[in-house]
Amino acid sequence: DWKSLSKWYWELCRPHLETTTPEMKQEVDGLVKDAKDRQEKIRNIFNFVSQKIRYMGITTETEAPGYEPHDVKTTFENRYGVCRDKAALLAAMLRLAGFKAYPVLVMVGAKKDSEVPTPYFNHAITAVENDDGTYMLMDSTDESTKELYPAYLCNRSFLVAKPDGETLKTSPVIPAEDNLMRIRTDGSIDDSGTVMAETVFEFDGINDGAYRGSFARKKPDEVKRFF
Repeated sequence: DWKSLSKWYWELCRPHLETTTPEMKQEVDGLVKDAKDRQEKIRNIFNFVSQKIRYMGITTETEAPGYEPHDVKTTFENRYGVCRDKAALLAAMLRLAGFKAYPVLVMVGAKKDSEVPTPYFNHAITAVENDDGTYMLMDSTDESTKELYPAYLCNRSFLVAKPDGETLKTSPVIPAEDNLMRIRTDGSIDDSGTVMAETVFEFDGINDGAYRGSFARKKPDEVKRFF
């Protein structure tokens, strides 16, 4: 059943999550030291793993390149990893800060059948368990995001890896109004007939993620030419 798969993945990850180092604890302490609240602590740790640990996007192993992450100390020291490595590192660093954090398997594609447990997923992310039992999902492979959880991962099947097991769940859907790009132009005509106008672009949700990622890969001159 799904709970058995959840426990299986937890046991697969657990030894690697436990390989934390004093340097990792020192980094975490520095990241949360001046944070005003719980959300800012989580955000600071997320930003470190998202932006300072490079997402490889390829698997270097030639033997059994499956779901098992590397030791979190290795990913931390190397400053790179694939999705399961970054997910495990983020979970370990959040746990060092006192949060109940876990690796998560997610299916980017058609939703999985709640009555037919299968161990086939194609992405790994991280979750923090809230006081009410819900989960705060976050994807640290997105290196330019301003959101913890990107819009393209909405309405996806996910499985949190926990010691006691967890059932299959579906990620929430972001409302359409939070996924818009708004373009507002204010202008005026002076006595000579000259038009002066200012345009403001507001990127939200999936548009923000798409354009932010694109601009992050462009040179400043290319971004200027785009606008």
